[in-house]
Amino acid sequence: MGKKYIEDNIEKLRKQRDDNVVGSYREQVVKTYEYIQKQINKSKSGFCNPKNSDISKVVYGNRNQENNIRGFIKDLRQSGYITVYGAGLEREVKIVKDLDF
Repeated sequence: MGKKYIEDNIEKLRKQRDDNVVGSYREQVVKTYEYIQKQINKSKSGFCNPKNSDISKVVYGNRNQENNIRGFIKDLRQSGYITVYGAGLEREVKIVKDLDF
């Protein structure tokens, strides 16, 4: 993903924030980020390994949207907000920087 593409996406997210769009992609990404942040704070280890189904429960109210959550995590990672190391039970999700959109 190119730098220009990332900058354009972040700008779209900022516009959604400024226009107070409810139920938007931005709102769901922020809820995903905040859940990860909360889990890291609980773990006191600097990382967490949240289940996508648990994130889906918080963001959507059900556990059926894991595929969307994977997309949000991927977007956050590619935009430089989080890092993801490993997979499955060995996955470590860390926050790199605070949201600025």
